[in-house]
Amino acid sequence: MPTSSDDGPSWSDIADWYDELLVAGSGPHEHAIECLDRLLPPIGEGTAVLDVACGQGLAARHLANLGALVTGTDNSANMLANARRHAEQAGAEISWVEADAQDLAPFADASFDLVTCQLALMDIPDLDAALRAIRRVMRSDASLVFVIGHPVFLTPGARMEPGADGTTEVTISGYLREHFWRSANPEGVRRAGNYQRTLSTYLTALAGAGLRIVEAEELGATGRLAEERPAYAQVPMFFSARAVTVF
Repeated sequence: MPTSSDDGPSWSDIADWYDELLVAGSGPHEHAIECLDRLLPPIGEGTAVLDVACGQGLAARHLANLGALVTGTDNSANMLANARRHAEQAGAEISWVEADAQDLAPFADASFDLVTCQLALMDIPDLDAALRAIRRVMRSDASLVFVIGHPVFLTPGARMEPGADGTTEVTISGYLREHFWRSANPEGVRRAGNYQRTLSTYLTALAGAGLRIVEAEELGATGRLAEERPAYAQVPMFFSARAVTVF
């Protein structure tokens, strides 16, 4: 398992900056919500949903608007403070619980109909532990819907350039080297750190936790993201999937 060995900024350290980014409008995060929506199972009034590593609550508020009974959890008190503030302003009734995604200790076994994890599995040090914890809190007929940065196209060594025929040329290096890394951009989201993992690592971890993918997508960019970063209309920024319990 790759581990962090530096003392750079944490997600708590950049929580207010991150909140301002999303409030101003972020193409990648809007696209991630679209990816989530396409894979959600039917949600009715009172569907119990746990949004893991919820950040400032963007996805949690969206799920609440769909009629779900949502609990958002994150290990950052600063992120949760912003999530609570936004929910109160929107009149959304969401429970917020500070917890580590690697054990989800405050939550009982088999207590949720749906678990979501939006752009966070690649930020969690122990992926296997997080998926086991998620499986533990899922009811037997529950689903996990997750969206991650695409393991191939968002590697630290990925480079995109316009090709001669108007298409996007992508150069990938370092894909097989699993490690913790930070973006060199002092105003970039990934300065808080990210774990480079192969797609096979994610698939193996899901299977090991007793979860089976039943739907997966690599959706091309639309809307704001397509306007801001047209290359992602040709190359997927995210990998998203819905998984169900095996045992």
